[in-house]
This record gives sequence, structure tokens and C-alpha cells, in this order.
Amino acid sequence: MNVLVVDDQYDVVQGVIAGVNWQELRIDHVYPAYGPDEARMLLTNHQVHIMLCDIEMPLENGLELFKWAKAQFPAIECIFLSSYSEFEYAQEAIQLGSFDYILQPARYEDIQASVERAIHKIHANTHVQQIYEYGAYWRQNEELLLENCVRSFMLDSGKHPQLLLRDLSNIQISVSSHAKFATILIQLTKSDPNKEPIKYEMRSILSKLVEPYHLGLLFVQLDQVNYLALLYTDGAFDAPLPDVMKQFIDTAQNELGCSAACYISDIGEPEKLRLHYKALCHMRQQNVALYSKVFTMQHLEKIKDSSYSFPSMQNWSMLIGHSSVKTVREQIHSYLHQQKQLGIISAEFLARFHQDYIQIFLTAANQLKLEVNDIFFEQYPYADYIEAYTSLEKMIELINFTLDYIEEHIGKGQHTLSPIDRAIDYINQNIEKNFSRAEVAEAIYLNPEYLSRLFKREKGVSLNDFIITRKMEISKSLLTSTNIPVHLIASKVGYSNFSYFSQVFKKHCGLTPLEYRQHGS
Repeated sequence: MNVLVVDDQYDVVQGVIAGVNWQELRIDHVYPAYGPDEARMLLTNHQVHIMLCDIEMPLENGLELFKWAKAQFPAIECIFLSSYSEFEYAQEAIQLGSFDYILQPARYEDIQASVERAIHKIHANTHVQQIYEYGAYWRQNEELLLENCVRSFMLDSGKHPQLLLRDLSNIQISVSSHAKFATILIQLTKSDPNKEPIKYEMRSILSKLVEPYHLGLLFVQLDQVNYLALLYTDGAFDAPLPDVMKQFIDTAQNELGCSAACYISDIGEPEKLRLHYKALCHMRQQNVALYSKVFTMQHLEKIKDSSYSFPSMQNWSMLIGHSSVKTVREQIHSYLHQQKQLGIISAEFLARFHQDYIQIFLTAANQLKLEVNDIFFEQYPYADYIEAYTSLEKMIELINFTLDYIEEHIGKGQHTLSPIDRAIDYINQNIEKNFSRAEVAEAIYLNPEYLSRLFKREKGVSLNDFIITRKMEISKSLLTSTNIPVHLIASKVGYSNFSYFSQVFKKHCGLTPLEYRQHGS
């Protein structure tokens, strides 16, 4: 804090500077000025908090100087030191807002006491100003302060719940330490990207819905699509939250044009808030199909107890090998759409599907002699490939990419295949037909006898035996992984005569098709 001493008499200025214990008052600088012009220069170039000023000075009196200083520096305090006792001077000094008026000659102890009182006033004014500025800041940044308060608690595992209540109290939100909370995570699953953020509209809808139950509401935006609502009360928590949030979802859809998923925790004390929030985040991760509905903590148990049934992906692999990529794409999309409609797609479901699908893709690509080792590094983002199971949309993107890749490259490697590989490709692609070794040889432009000898030498089995074995392998797969009737399976591997198919199957496997299905299941 700094002081300016103004008087046209050199001895007076030096006497005040020497006579007052400025160090005791914790004054940093005391500036001397011997006239109004010099005082103005010092006031302009230095921060001055208190001015000790004479009234009668040549050319201009101290009252005029103070009037100018107050206009330029409203927070400055002024103590007049004057040998004139006329009431008019004192009255004008008071009207201008001076802090004190001391008649000279005065004891230095009196001057020091007056300066000390002025210092106390400045500190008090500063404190009041800080409170005012904090209040103004709170009013302007209420949402930001609340969001930072709640976010910091949810993300800091070491922060005690009572600190959250204290922080809320500091921003004028009073919550009892005995309050019961329900934590609700709201996820926008579909919204208009061209619309402004709808945080306030969503909060208004929820506030009206919980008003009849006399619940407090803290509503925080976590990011562009996720919001956190904390409902609390000191009394009985009797609000039917699943019904309330179902109504919230319907209202948001009708009034705001957005779809939302709501994840509701159990009711608990402040100590359970962070645990409940983590459980809700886990539920949100499971909602990979972005269902727009209400989820409760009981959904976690249902997910754990769910059983999963997948289609025969070997059939998809076989179809890809037969160049029927379009059929596979349609079947996969239809299957996933059906599972979504049934409401059973979760992160675990999609993770298992992802693992099996990638296996059939790699198998089919290998059969087609396609180089796919680096496509998930060079042509498709590896992170998206790894995390495809976290979103149904991402999973479908991965499926479309892999099938597009096969369609684009299918046949590029065919001209380099050996006669044996071309024969096997023909067999795989025509497995539903009843063909002979002669038809296989004709298709790849070779003599049947030559092809048979070549096949026997390379594979160790005759061409006819290889064809039968391949048909039986597919039959066994269909018998154990599908509910397709046996007579239809026979036709799918080129046998129009069911009785003959059964004979061949039993000779090859030691069991009839029906016995094999029963044994395999």
C-alpha cells in the first residue's frame, strides 16, 4: 500500500514522512509532492491508496486536487492536513468524500492513527468488493461452477462426499449430509446436429416432472451427448423414477426432436454417488445399439445372465467363398437388425459377434487367396477395428468395409491358382450342385484322368472322395449349428435323393444324419 504527502512547505512534507511509523502501518512507499502539478504526476505514474494533503497551496488548493484525484481514482482515500479551521473548508472536504480532516499543528501519533483507520476502511471496501465480484461471477458462471464441482467429485476417487456437499454450499446450493440421492445418466442417442444445445430445455422438462415429488435437482452437462442429473431429498424418496424418466424420454422426443437413453441408479446416501455413477457408465457402455429407453440397475444382472445364440457363420464363410458377398451382407444386416428389435444387443453380445465375424472373414479371405494381413493397419483404422464391438454402428461399418474389400479383390488372385486350388474353388462354389469329377475338370480346362491323378498325388485322396468329404463336412456343420430340416440340408449339398444322402452320410460318419444331430446337440 502506498501514500502520497502533498504540501507546498518542504519541512511539513519531510516532517510527516519522518514522524509517522510507516513500517508499523505496513506502508510500502511514501511519495513526497510539493505542489498540485507534482502530485498529479505521481498519482498518474504510481498507485496511491491514501493522500495526505494540505488545503491552502499556491495556484490551486488541495480541495481542487482531491476533486480531480477522486474522478481519476475513485478508490483513493484523502486525509486533509490544514491550519485553517473554517467550517466551509471542512464542509466541502466532507462533501467531496474525504476520509478525515486534521487541524495543524497535529501530533504525528494522530496522523498515524488516522492513516491506520483509512487503511482499515480500504481493506473493508476491498473485502466487500471481492464479495460483490464473487457474487457477480457466481451469477454469470453458475452452470460452469456446478459442473466443475460435480465433475471433479465423480472423477476423483479420493474425494470425500462431504467435500462435495461443502463445495455445493460454497456455490449457494444447500444439500443435507443426510440427503438421499438418485443418480441418473442421460445419453442423447439421436439429435439434430443443426440445433443449438438443449441442456436448459432438458433440465426444464425434468424439473417439471420431479416437482410433484419435492425433489432437489442438480443438472450437469458432461459432454455433447451425456448429461448427469442428481435428484435428492431429506424425506422419503417415493418418486417412480422409471416412469418419470420414460415420460422424460417421450417429452424430449416430442418437444425437442431428440432420442435419449436414461440410466437410473438405486437410491443411496452421498457415499454411494460415485459407485452408482460408475455403474451407470457401465450400463451406458452396454447400450451399443443406442436403445432409447430407461435402464435400471437390474439391467446389469440381466446382461450377466443373458445367453447368446449366433447364426452359423460357417455358412457365411462358405457363401463368401462362393462369391456370394451380397447375400452375406444382406443376411448379416438382417440378423443384426432382428437382434436389435429383440432388444438383446449388448457390448458383450457384440464383442462375441465381432470375434466370430473376424474369424470367418479371415478364413474366407484365405480361401480366396487374398492378402489381408495389413488392411487393419493401412486401410482401416486399427483403433476402429479393435473397438468395433463398442457400437452397433461401428460394427456395421467394419462389416461393410471387409465385404467391400472382398468384392473389390475377389478374383484378382484367381489366375495364379494351381489346378488343384482351382478345382477346390470350383467345388466350394458349386457345393449345392450334383456334379461329377468330369464337370470339375471341364470347368478348369483339364482332362478328367489327368486331374484325378494330379489330385491324388497332391492331396492323397481321390477327387471323388474329396468332393464327398467336403459335402459331408458342410452337412455336419449345418446339422449341429442350425435347425434346417435334414432333407433341405441334403439338397444344399447337392443330394436330391434323401435316402441316398443318408446312406452316404452314415458310411462317411458312422451315424445317420438324425443320429448325428441328436448326438451333436
